[in-house]
Amino acid sequence: MLDIETRGQAYISLSQLLQRPDKELWQLVCSPEFKSLWQKIEASYNLQFPESWEDGALPDLKEWDRLWKMTMGPIKPLAEPIESLYKVWTTDPSCEMPMANLKGYLKSDWACHMEELLTKSGVEIPEQFAYCPDHLVLEFEFFSLLIEEATLEAQLMFAEHHFDWLKDLLETAIEKNAPVLYQDLYNFCLEYVKADIRSLL
Repeated sequence: MLDIETRGQAYISLSQLLQRPDKELWQLVCSPEFKSLWQKIEASYNLQFPESWEDGALPDLKEWDRLWKMTMGPIKPLAEPIESLYKVWTTDPSCEMPMANLKGYLKSDWACHMEELLTKSGVEIPEQFAYCPDHLVLEFEFFSLLIEEATLEAQLMFAEHHFDWLKDLLETAIEKNAPVLYQDLYNFCLEYVKADIRSLL
């Protein structure tokens, strides 16, 4: 298993890669520290960081931003990484709302649970995530806190409940022909989470 600091940094890094690209993110991906982190993880978990995300392969910032908007921007995104969209709205059998057993709706049980976890941990939900506290950006950031502070059992429980939709996210990105850059990222997120969780068992 990787050490606690490296595991936590990995989830923070993945969270950053999911955010809207800017010069700061570009500098992060190009930094020696970023490359060293993922080289260490590759060796330990037998993973391959996606070539499309290496600094020499990334498009210029304007094109990168366009690809991000297509994938998860505010106007008709192809594959937003928000948990609620990929799971039934509620597991409460007594709920009589029309969307109760349907997928594709925001602020589901999963979002409410994430909101509760974040609030109890003293994490302020940024305004842009107010409608989706179960966005993968926040889930990865929260999991990095669990790695530092919680038991392995608590980490496994969170992963079981809140990372079980990542395969569906990847499949949606592929089916809707989302930019390959983000298909690669979603695939790597899935593979990293699977490898990290296996290391806890």
